[in-house]
Parts: sequence; structure tokens; C-alpha cells
Amino acid sequence: MKIIFSLLLATLSLIATAQEKCGTVAHTRNMIKNNPDYAIAKEKVNAQTKKWIEDHPNHSEKTIITIPVVVHVVWNTNAENISDAQVESQIEILNADFSRTNIDKINTPNVWQGIAADCEIQFCLAETDPSGNTTTGITRTQTNETSFSMNDDPIKHGSDGGIDAWPNDDYLNIWVCDLTGGVLGYATMPSNSIGSIDGVVVGYKYFGNSSHAPYHKGRTATHEVGHWLNLEHIWGDNYCGNDQVSDTPKHEQDNYGCPSFPKSSSCTGTGSNGEMFMNYMDYTNDACMNLFTNGQKDRMRSAINLYRSNMLTNNCDGSVGVNEHTNNKRTLVKIVDVLGRITTNSQTNIPLFYIHDDGSVEKKMIIE
Repeated sequence: MKIIFSLLLATLSLIATAQEKCGTVAHTRNMIKNNPDYAIAKEKVNAQTKKWIEDHPNHSEKTIITIPVVVHVVWNTNAENISDAQVESQIEILNADFSRTNIDKINTPNVWQGIAADCEIQFCLAETDPSGNTTTGITRTQTNETSFSMNDDPIKHGSDGGIDAWPNDDYLNIWVCDLTGGVLGYATMPSNSIGSIDGVVVGYKYFGNSSHAPYHKGRTATHEVGHWLNLEHIWGDNYCGNDQVSDTPKHEQDNYGCPSFPKSSSCTGTGSNGEMFMNYMDYTNDACMNLFTNGQKDRMRSAINLYRSNMLTNNCDGSVGVNEHTNNKRTLVKIVDVLGRITTNSQTNIPLFYIHDDGSVEKKMIIE
């Protein structure tokens, strides 16, 4: 009995520690509990992802996907009202980390240099808002709320002191605020049923380059955007768990600080090189993190194609979502496949293009 009780305490301690840095797992469990449609859709994600990667062996061809971002700064004190420069520094960090141009990539151990990935995903502050107006891609909302918790996502609702999302089919919404509960950030993981709360939330102290070491180099957002693009924690949120990626080694659990390489593990299948504690999906210090793997790249790019397909055609040149959200009276003319053949919207698992009488085109895919 004492042994069982000790193991239970150790497990609870691990869960409590893991929740201190990233709230995505707890937030996802809460969504599954309270949203039956999301629960059903989320259950299918791993199988859908695996099938998409198998069906698209050449998907890693050189094609850069650019994702428009809107950063919602929600502030109560002047310190929380972070500068444009700090926001812009975060976009630069995301672009470096997702393109493998981060200056600290030289710290990746030689044994993993060959699988460290340029994910060919870039981010830009939106230049056009949903109404077609010019924007900086940064919104600022002064609030009476002194802080926000993950429970019920108040940061994502104007009625709760936050701000509503911009259409999440067309933008990556990132909210920056004072987060409670000890978490640095959290994200919504993709599926075919998410709703208006889709996006990433990051504590203002940890967004972009800041003075709040050891989480001061913008890697909280890198980690959370990884979740937004369907990456799981590298330890699979279980002892020697499965992160659904084949080229990451097994981890006993999350790592903190900055361990020395090689970091040994008792998990079967970890290998002599030990744990990849410098991966962005671990919990180590910002200065310790420096890579995504090719397997993680595949999973993220499949998520864009499966669940965030508008990002394949959106960009920051002034065309983001304008037609869709300013012309509500448009009429669908026809639906065509990738070869231009007229078809119906009953087909599943293939991309279709919806052409409207105002000249706008939507790319959609129905997943089964």
C-alpha cells in the first residue's frame, strides 16, 4: 500500500509540475469534457494525420506556408501593455525557429543535426483586418480584469474583459495577457471542430524578447504554436509516452532547466543518445531549446492541410479573408477539384475549391 501511495504522489507531483509551464493538455481535456463535437473530432486526429502523411509522400517539397497573425494585447497595467517592438520580436523568433535559422541551432547535438527541420512555415503580422481595413496586426484592449485564467477562456471574449477572436480560418489569433495558475501559455490543438476560441495565449512576461529569464527568448510562443499545429509534448504526457512522432526519442517525462547531453532515459527505445531535451516541445529553459524534427515538421504541415487549409492561400499582402467577411451576399457558382473538374461538395478527404460570383475562392476539405 505504501508503494502504491508513493507512486500516486509521484504521478500527481509530475502532473502538477507539467501544468506549471504549459496549460495546453489541461485546456484540451477541458474542451473534450465540455464539447462533445470536439471530443469526437479530436479522437480522429491522429489517424487522420497518419493517413495524410502516408498519402502525401512528397508534401515536404520546397513550399513555404505563411500564416497571418493577429496579436491581441489585453492589459490592465502599463507593464502588460507590451510594445510593438516586443510583439515584432516574437514574430522574428517564430520565423527563425520554424525555419531553422535560429542562431542557437549550433547547439543541437551532432547526432540530431541531420533530422533538425526547416519546417517551411513562416509568420507575419496581418496587414488587413476582417473588414478589409489596413492594420498593424496588433490590437490593444484595456481591461478591468487584473488577470486571466484558462477556465472558460475569458481572455477570448469581450464580454469577459478580453477580446473576441478574428476569424480563425484566416488568422492565427494570439492573446497576450497576465495569466494566472502558474502557466506560461496554452493553445488549442487542431481538429475539425474547434470554434471561435481557436488560438494561442501567452503570458505577457514571456512573449518575445523580455527580461523574464529563463523564459525570456520567446520560446513559449514557439512551443504553443507547435501545439496549435498539432504537436504533442515530446514525452507524450505520460511516463515514456508517445508523442506520435517517429524521429523523436522516448522521454521518461518533461525536462526543466538545461540538462547535460546525453540525458539518459530508462525508456525502451530512447537509444544511446538519450532524451532530446533541447526540442521545442519539452519544458527546458528558452536558451536550451533549438529544434523541431523532420517528423514534427510533417505533423505540423499535415495539420495545416487538414484543419487550417485557408492558411495555404492566405498571406499578408492585403488579401487575408477580406472577400469572405465583407461580402455576405455572394453566391456559390461551382465547386471544382484540383484539376478544375466540376464536382459536388459530397466528396471527402480531397481538397475542393469553392468559386463564388464575386470572384472569391475558398479551399476546403471534408475529412472522414
